[in-house]
Amino acid sequence: MTAEAGDGGLVAARASVSQEIAIEPARTWPSRGQLLVTALFAAFLVYVASRFVGPSAVRLDLSRAQWGWIPVAVGLQAVCLAFYGGLYHYGFRAVGVEAAAGRLVKVLLASIFVKTVVPLTGATAVLVFIDDAAAHGQSGPRAAAGTIVVTAIDLMASLPFVGAGLVALAARGRLAPYDAAGAAIFTAFVGVLVGALALAALRPGLLDRLLRIARTLVNRAGRLVGRRSLIPETWVQRSAEHFADAAAAAPRHPRAVGAAFACSLALHMVNVLSLAALFLAFGLQPRPDVVMAGLGASIVFFVIAVVPDGIGAVEGAMALVFVSLGVPPAAAVLVTLAYRVLNVWAPVALGYVFARQLRLFGGRGVAVA
Repeated sequence: MTAEAGDGGLVAARASVSQEIAIEPARTWPSRGQLLVTALFAAFLVYVASRFVGPSAVRLDLSRAQWGWIPVAVGLQAVCLAFYGGLYHYGFRAVGVEAAAGRLVKVLLASIFVKTVVPLTGATAVLVFIDDAAAHGQSGPRAAAGTIVVTAIDLMASLPFVGAGLVALAARGRLAPYDAAGAAIFTAFVGVLVGALALAALRPGLLDRLLRIARTLVNRAGRLVGRRSLIPETWVQRSAEHFADAAAAAPRHPRAVGAAFACSLALHMVNVLSLAALFLAFGLQPRPDVVMAGLGASIVFFVIAVVPDGIGAVEGAMALVFVSLGVPPAAAVLVTLAYRVLNVWAPVALGYVFARQLRLFGGRGVAVA
């Protein structure tokens, strides 16, 4: 292939990606979408805090804080990102996409930012990986298949942590109906994703029909709230192809899949340690059952909540779980908010930096208004 042909193919690939998402010149000031998400986040935090604790109690807990544990929690979150890089590196390798773990961490953070500031359009996060793959001479469709493999592996690796949290709540007689319902929906979601991969390998025609039914149902629901054609026709064929690529490639690379699964288990364990460090930072002993129950709630409601990054839903669920297991309300709120800042909002802020640095979609910023 000549250099000119290679450059032309790259331009065409990036142009194809750009057609999937509205793009416009990068902005300096926050857009309406960013301000809306920020306002929702702030409102939910105020609600959660006012639900449990008054200002005097917050001051009392802060006065007993052991700040030396905060850098430990921050460092553990950095380790967690490194394991995420390994998860994506090996997950992408399983579908034939070669990318350094360090670069994939930057792409992951950029995708988190894009997903957060473009609410209800999670597909844009996948497009960030597709665009990065195309920019480095890799296959965009395979990168999309890689995100499916990574998501399936990560969700399956999180099941033991969710299960441990449920067991901890049940053993203390504190398993609330919303905890059980959330875990059931989460497990069903994992089952649907794994089932879709199985159908892509064994019954691709059936998967295509089910995707069309899903598209029809979602679009009908969208029309009830004045939104037409939430899912375009091309989504069905594209999704079926990506699932087929993932289902065909992953079994041929068991070592890469196994390494990705190990990275996912490790990153969830590091999250456990980071949450435990925050308990110590606020003067509490991190009981294993309490920490596991809180982490399980954060995983479940992060996945099943319809708002970006589980805003409000995760904060409320974690704080309620902690309080139900005997954590003082002030400490429950403070530990929850500190964990979410480190685990979600710091990555969103870093993602903004990397989204500009990576010059996504041919150097143009993502439209978020």
